[in-house]
Formats: sequence, C-alpha cells, structure tokens
Amino acid sequence: MSYPPRALRRKPRPVPWLLLILPVISGLMFLAVFAQSFAYIEKAPASRPYLVYKGNRQAFPVVVEGGEAYVPLTLIKEVLDPNVFWEEEGLVVVTTQDKVVKLGADSLTAYVNQHPVELRFPVILDGKEPYIPATTLETLYPVATFLETEAGTFTVKRTDEAATVGTASGSAMVREKPSHRARRVGAMEPGTVVQVHETVGGWYRIEASGGLFGYVLAKDLGELETRSAEVPKPKPYIPGPLKGGKVSLVWEQVERRTPDPSSIGELTGISVVSPTWFRLGATPGQVENYADRRYVDWAHSKGYQVWALFSNSFELERTRTVLRDSALRDQVIAQMLVYAEIYSLDGVNIDFENVYRDDAPYLTQFVREMTPLFHQMGLTVSMDVTVRSTSPTWSLCYERARLANAVDYMMLMAYDQYGAGSKVAGPNASMPWTERTIKTSLEEIPKDKLVLGIPFYARLWKETEAGGKVTVTQRALGMKAARDWMAREKIAPWLDEDTGMEYAQKKSGQDTYRIWLENAESIRKRLDVAKTYGLAGVAAWSRGFADAETWQVMDEFLQPK
Repeated sequence: MSYPPRALRRKPRPVPWLLLILPVISGLMFLAVFAQSFAYIEKAPASRPYLVYKGNRQAFPVVVEGGEAYVPLTLIKEVLDPNVFWEEEGLVVVTTQDKVVKLGADSLTAYVNQHPVELRFPVILDGKEPYIPATTLETLYPVATFLETEAGTFTVKRTDEAATVGTASGSAMVREKPSHRARRVGAMEPGTVVQVHETVGGWYRIEASGGLFGYVLAKDLGELETRSAEVPKPKPYIPGPLKGGKVSLVWEQVERRTPDPSSIGELTGISVVSPTWFRLGATPGQVENYADRRYVDWAHSKGYQVWALFSNSFELERTRTVLRDSALRDQVIAQMLVYAEIYSLDGVNIDFENVYRDDAPYLTQFVREMTPLFHQMGLTVSMDVTVRSTSPTWSLCYERARLANAVDYMMLMAYDQYGAGSKVAGPNASMPWTERTIKTSLEEIPKDKLVLGIPFYARLWKETEAGGKVTVTQRALGMKAARDWMAREKIAPWLDEDTGMEYAQKKSGQDTYRIWLENAESIRKRLDVAKTYGLAGVAAWSRGFADAETWQVMDEFLQPK
C-alpha cells in the first residue's frame, strides 16, 4: 500500500473557536439589551433629586433641606439667566428688567432695588457652589417649580413661553432615551396630559405632572396643541420721545464750571445735550458733582433732553475699587439716582474709559445694576464705547454685546483714528475707517441702539525733522480755529480722495504742518453714513468745537424724510 507524500496529506480543518461562541455572545448581548428595555432608571435619593428642565435630566444636582429645594447657581446661569452674578464676598446678584436683587449667602435679608426684603429661606453654599431656594427662584424668574419626592425629581418649568401639549391616547411607556431598548422611566395612563419639548424621529421628549419625564412614541399621543404662556413676557423699556425721533446728541465739556447757557445760543438739529457733570471721586464710592440746574432749565426750555455724563475719571485703580465692591457700586448708584432727581435729568450717559481688561464683567454688572433703577425713574441710559482694537484697557474692557443688551443706546466713539499720542500724522476719523468701525460694531450692537460718535474737532499736526529724525506733535482745533489757522497761513484745503476729507498742509523750514478738516461737509458725510446703516442717531464731541454751519447740517439730519 502506498501513501501520498507527507506534504500532500490533507489534515482535517479545525472549526474556528470564534464561530462556536459567536452565537452565544450574540444571544447574551440580545438578552442584555432585552433585559435593559425592561429595566427602570435608578430613583434619586430624596435629598438629591434629579433636576428636570424641558424634559431633560440636568447634570446639576438639587439639594433638599428642611423640605425646601435649593437650585445651583450654575443651572440658573446656563439655562435661565446668563447674567446672574456671583460676588466674591458671597452675594448672588440678579438684574432683571425692573429689579436689582442682591442675595447674601446664609442671610435671610435680601435687597431689592436697594431696599431690604426678608426671605423665608437663605442662599446656601454646598462646597463653593451657591444654591438658591426654589421659592426665591420663582419670585426672580418666570418659572414654576415642582418637588416630587416619590419620583425623586425636581422640575423647573418656564411660565413665560407657549407650551405644546398632547394627551396620551392609551397606556404608554416613557423611556430614558428615544429608543425601544432604552431604560424605562415610568408609564403613562390613558388621558395623561404632557408637555412636548422636542421631536426626535418618531419620539417626543415630554414631561408630565408627578415628575415623569423622558421620551414616548409619537403615535402614543393624540393631536398636539399650543397653549399660551401663563405669564406674559415683560414689555421692554421704551426711552422717552426725542425731538425729531432720533438721537442727535452733543456733549458739553465741563471741567469745573458749566458754561452760562445764555452764551450758548440756538443749537438747531440737537435733541439731547450731555454735560460732563459727574465722575468717580478719589474717595471710594464718592461721586463728584459739577451740575448746574440753570443749564437743565435752559435745555428743557429749548426742547432738549439732558443726559448727564457720568465718567470714571479714566482712573484704573479708582474704577477697579468701585466695580469690584458691591456696597460701593450701590453707594455710587444711589448718589446718581439722587442727582438725577435733584436736577430733573432725562437720562445718564455712562462714560467709563481706561478700565482693566479683567474688570470687564464687573463693568457690565455695574451697568446692569444701574439701568433698572434709572428706568424705574423714567430715565434713558446710554453708554460710550471705543472702537474695537487690541488695547486691553481702552477696548477689550467692554463686553459690547452684553452692555448693549442692558442699556438703551451705545455711543460708538468713532474718532481718534490717529489720536493725541500717535507717532504718525493722520485724520481724526477718515470716512472709510468710520464705515469699517460701524460694520464691526454692528456685529455686537443692534443698529437701533447704535449711535455714531462724530468729532467736531480736527488735529493740527506738526512734523519736525532734525538729525534725520522726525518728531510729531499735535493740538486739537475746533472748526473756526482751523479755518482761522489756514487763513493766517494763506493756504487752502483740497479733497483727499483716500480719506474722503478736506486736507491742508504747509511747509515751514524744518516743520511740516498737516490737518484733515472737520467741517460742515465732513459732518454731512458722517450723517449720511449713519442714515445708510439705519443707526439710532449721532453724538458729537463737543459743542464748543462746532460752528454755526454745523448746526444747520445737524438740523437737516433731524428733519423728516
């Protein structure tokens, strides 16, 4: 008998072990998924119920003490109010459209619009996180809260939004996720009314009374209907009517004494005057006052509103001291409210410049605390901001979008393109540059709140060459002073196409003088740009620099189309 060579013999193929156990693994996985679909989510302990908002279980825990539920500030900030503020000294500050509420940790006394109010439950700290009692939450925001001990849930429901509701057509299972394989949350009886928050495939994300929340099949609910909000949204504050229907403001520069109104004359084309009367003093919390009641009476007799300017004196440390101290902010605001009443002001213009970049949130908070109280008195609140740049203390210190949300108007100081400290001569605000600043500002500020700041002054530049080096100096000139200078030097301006402005220069020995003029023509161009972009108006710095022709141009701006 012969045998094939060893290499040619066929060995029996072993059955791969993986093929043998795959059915077993698949079966086990199926059983696990099948079993999970019958499992219920774990119930939360009574002291730490699940926090449910819009049918979703939130990651934030709720603390229950003495029968009262406490909500973490993080939830409020993320889903209810991004502007809620936590002070380092242990204060929660809530600013609504008409209220400023300050809640101290472990204190039963709150302050509403600077008046003390007693609370039933204090703010508590859990670790470093402040927690707000549910009863207080319901008074601060348009919400209703429901603590369901049996279900282990705490539900926060908005009352100022329309609700989509449906009714269970039969028994239905509520699941943790929109899947038949997801864990069960609970069961709905026929006729159960639920609020529908979202549609995911063939599922609805719902919440119902009793702490029930999760996903149900869409087919298990009847036809959906929309119900109106239980509480109407508050009406926005509307500033008082302005002459001509637009902001046409001119600042009145006051160092110590206000000009005699009888020397000012008629300011046609102006709806608001803003004297620079109030500023932060050297003593923390003190407001320096240079107001003059005669000026207010004169302005009102001419039909102008008075929005007094309030500055930070452009002092970094002085500003930080006030902004970062809740009590000092209150003290400053209280003084400004008194002054507003004493002098019968129509508004306040906030001019805080030169502020530390990391104080930006505190500046926003200060403005948010001030605005409701001024609105309560019927006063208009406006704020000045610089153009966007990389300067930490002159530009990055402004949270422009949040500030615009708080105030009635934002004045864009669209000037000093080449400022007093510039090493190069250039225009105060060329036309292309002005338009660019408007466009970038509109990315953060609504056009019906944006007011274009315009200069009534020019800079006369002097370039001195010596030893191969050029030294640049400048001085600000009003419109008449600029014309007088050109007349003395016997020079005439011409149109600089690149800047869109009239320009003049003169060479005198080693010195070269340059000036980009602000006059009636440049003002008219700026007003046209404001109209083109549908802005709320214009604000000019400052009255003392203007000439008679300027007021005629401004008057055209206020005339109806």
